Amino acid sequence: MIRSSHPQVLLRRHSGAALLAVLWIVALLIGLVAGASLLLTQDLDAAASKRQIFRARMLAESALAIAMNPDVKPDEPLLHRRLSDDEEYAVQMTGEDGLINPNVLLKREDRETFRRVFRYWGMTLQQADALIDALIDWVDADDFKRINGAEKKEYGLNGMPFNRPFRSIEEMSMVRGMQEVEQAYPEWRTWFSVYASGVLDVNEARPEVVSAVTGAQIRLAQNLRTSRLGRDGQLNTQDDTPMPDLTSALAMLGIPSATPGGLANVLSVQSATKRLVVRVRVGDLERELSAVVRGAIGQGATAILWMSETNPMNDQAAAAGVPTR
Repeated sequence: MIRSSHPQVLLRRHSGAALLAVLWIVALLIGLVAGASLLLTQDLDAAASKRQIFRARMLAESALAIAMNPDVKPDEPLLHRRLSDDEEYAVQMTGEDGLINPNVLLKREDRETFRRVFRYWGMTLQQADALIDALIDWVDADDFKRINGAEKKEYGLNGMPFNRPFRSIEEMSMVRGMQEVEQAYPEWRTWFSVYASGVLDVNEARPEVVSAVTGAQIRLAQNLRTSRLGRDGQLNTQDDTPMPDLTSALAMLGIPSATPGGLANVLSVQSATKRLVVRVRVGDLERELSAVVRGAIGQGATAILWMSETNPMNDQAAAAGVPTR
């Protein structure tokens, strides 16, 4: 015969089972609370990040609006401000007309300027003339092939040439013969801009660009740059001494102002087109807003030709070969 357990033993067993069940329930509740807290923390972090990005964008657009004022000069103190320990912005203003607009040169078929540039890069005269023909064929509206040019037959069945002005500098690399430029001068892209006015600003252009376009000695172009930057050697500071007029600039370059070739039509001493780079910091977030605008000082409203927003940290990581999102 089986004897029943003592009541106290049964009570202990039931109490142990109940305690174990309570512990499981407490553990489950702790897990649920922890999971909910984690989700809530992620939501709060996402909301804070969105507010930070929104604030950075508003600050960048405000700084851009200040820089776009036609009366604001590159050394204006308002372009560099620290609003608090967590917020600051800086605007870099450069003349986009320090670069060459290929569309303008091709529209007026300025072969001489192109020849000087291509020859400066080490190309032969024959290579330069052939490339100029191909460039003109790319941007003109007809299918008439120039002597050394290239139209649909030379490009095959790929829809080229586009028969319109270049919309980006990278598009120039698609033109037949540009591979020779890549070999001769891989940095050629840094010389051009489709947003420039088409008149080269000698105060903004780099010495090698000035030397190539004008035919002046590189030594004289470097002297002009040194004089323009002032004592501190920095661009857009209060001691800058830009050339006041084209005659003075040509004299420093050793070029008579009456030189045949129409340099007065392709050179200037000021930029109607500006590139504005706004760098903003809000907390640990950095954003960069870039824009190309047109509108000379004192000439009314300014138009935005191009705008782009980036994260400088991502750009630096990408340049270093680090994967980014």
